[in-house]
Amino acid sequence: MTLRSARSDDASETPAAGSTRRQVCRDAAVIGLAAGSLALPAAGTAGAAPAPAGAARHSPRPPLDVRSLAHRRYGADADWYAANIPFVDLPDDTVQDTYYYRWEAFKKHLRSTADGMLITEFLPSVSWEGANSTISAAVGHHIHEARWLRDRTYVEDTLAWWLGGGGALRQYTSWIGDAVWADYEVSGDSRVPLAHLDALRADLAAWETHYDQDMELYWIAPVNDATEFTTSGLDVGDGWAGEAFRPTLNSYLFAGHRAVGRIAGLAGDRALEGAHAARAGKLRARVQEALWSPEFGHFTDRFGPQYPERRSGFVSGPELAGFVPWYFGLPDARFDGAWRSLTDPAAFAGPHGLRTILPSSPYYLVQHRTPGSSPGECEWNGPSWPFQTSQVLTAMARLLDERPHSPVGADDYAALLHQYAAQQRKDRRPYVAENLDPDTGKWIADFPDRSEHYNHSTFADLVLSGLLGLRPSAGDTLRVRPLVPRSWDHFALQNVSYHGREVSVVYDRDGSHYRLGIRGLCVWVDGRLVASGRPLSGTTVDLRPAPVRRPAPLANRAFNHKGEGFPQATASSSGDGTQPAAAVDGRVWFDRTPVNRWVSGSDGARTVEFTVTTAAEVTVDRARIHYCDEGPGSGIRIPADHRLQYREGDRWHDVRTGPGSDRAPAPNTATALRFAPVTSNRFRLVLTARKGCRVALADLELLGARAPVSD
Repeated sequence: MTLRSARSDDASETPAAGSTRRQVCRDAAVIGLAAGSLALPAAGTAGAAPAPAGAARHSPRPPLDVRSLAHRRYGADADWYAANIPFVDLPDDTVQDTYYYRWEAFKKHLRSTADGMLITEFLPSVSWEGANSTISAAVGHHIHEARWLRDRTYVEDTLAWWLGGGGALRQYTSWIGDAVWADYEVSGDSRVPLAHLDALRADLAAWETHYDQDMELYWIAPVNDATEFTTSGLDVGDGWAGEAFRPTLNSYLFAGHRAVGRIAGLAGDRALEGAHAARAGKLRARVQEALWSPEFGHFTDRFGPQYPERRSGFVSGPELAGFVPWYFGLPDARFDGAWRSLTDPAAFAGPHGLRTILPSSPYYLVQHRTPGSSPGECEWNGPSWPFQTSQVLTAMARLLDERPHSPVGADDYAALLHQYAAQQRKDRRPYVAENLDPDTGKWIADFPDRSEHYNHSTFADLVLSGLLGLRPSAGDTLRVRPLVPRSWDHFALQNVSYHGREVSVVYDRDGSHYRLGIRGLCVWVDGRLVASGRPLSGTTVDLRPAPVRRPAPLANRAFNHKGEGFPQATASSSGDGTQPAAAVDGRVWFDRTPVNRWVSGSDGARTVEFTVTTAAEVTVDRARIHYCDEGPGSGIRIPADHRLQYREGDRWHDVRTGPGSDRAPAPNTATALRFAPVTSNRFRLVLTARKGCRVALADLELLGARAPVSD
């Protein structure tokens, strides 16, 4: 059976007109969504969501052409972005370009596994990763970014993995409890936090081994706080040790208890709600009493019980990590004076980024871990880390929302966000690695086949919830409190899914930029203008939540983490030093570096076979095929034709594709196939190469149902 269909990128084509790809972009171009669930408004041209009955016919629509922007930014892969991400129009090109780049980098880290779609930290595998290439250190960041994607698959699969016992959740500290609540504030779907209540309680209980009864605080070695070679470790002469009572871990657990209390409230368990609220209150008080250093005017590490001779003394200097308590709204206003040091060039404010310690420290930028090496290994003794920069900017946005008259202001936030965006460059192109020199702007930790597009921080969330002011909440309201510079005369935000509704926010100071006939701050909900002419300081609108589309739990039955055992991939030929195993590792990107593809051999054969053999029979009902195409004249092109087959007995059979299938191979994006369930232990692609060309495959996903986390 030849798999073909006409394709169209015409933005005016409606689903009824037969645009298969656009109909399935939330299903086949990503992990599938449950049949029969409530559909979100289709992404498309400006104002794609129709206004409700009775809305004024002359009501203006939001100004951005989402599909056109998606094609301009993302080319062949535009459909996924148009279906998933919020789109922005900003006067600051540096912030805007970094915003769109970071979504592209984030998508590279969505890994299709037998346990669902998971979010990774590194693109290639590293020796210290856990199962499925997962690392817990940045899971809080990952959820804060992914909560803005329309497809709920990525958040829900990732939370099911970490809280279902699949990953090593406490290999590093994390603020996963707070992240679950933060995601709920965007989705409005209480089903997800309620499903994980018991697991979150168990995670909090597991941290009790790090609790000190005398200090009534938790201690951690900085390396297990994902911040090796910090001041406490260097103070004791060992960057790997230095166990301390840290503002970070204690703030994470404060927020975790608060989140569990709130989730218990959703469940109607008032006793549990009160118990965790009380524990959170106690931690809040102890952090403020015990971890505030009057000498440094900052929340600061104190040595743990492993160093009795230091008598729980403060470490030798303050760190950027001392701002983390504000991320969770922990400190009282009396501590807000600490923020003056964030904008002080003699303190944390480097010319190219926020420093992790003060430049006056004897440890500042000294390469203790690998002396003399270049690039230097990862240390937290001065380099600017996107991980902590994004924590501090999130904290700052919260501070400015809760206490606008603090020592820093909206212009400070916008300036630091611009600096953070500007540092994410390499060879004049958007790029993020591990850490950089805050004084020169040059990357320090940027290792080939490791550091590329490092997913260890946030950026989109900082633009959406900070700069443009979408302040999520569990209530039935939408609060908009922008932190844009006072010099801005316009911005636009569209394609946001919030509490099951589609939201757009536009600001046009005098109405001349977007020419909508309205001025000021305006808000649309499901295509209906619900607020206009509001001041830049913000507005709040009532919002009736809608049911949230729930993803179908799927497993990638072709997934093989490291090319060992089964499933096993083989090919009729291979070239360019590539192996078939590279195309079943669940990783999808089309860049030439790092290498992530199988390429057919150079023997000139027009018919090429790529086969996957599983250890036992599996049942699948859909596939996603990711072909690489380097363009005319490159010699690496999508196949002219393809067939997916399954083995039954001693014969191969073509799968019979149905609605929702892209029957022609697509370049540098997902080619989706849907079919009636088939059961086999062998599947193969039969590919017809173009004349004089070879075919390249980034990944083949064979997808079938997996057991969901119970509601």
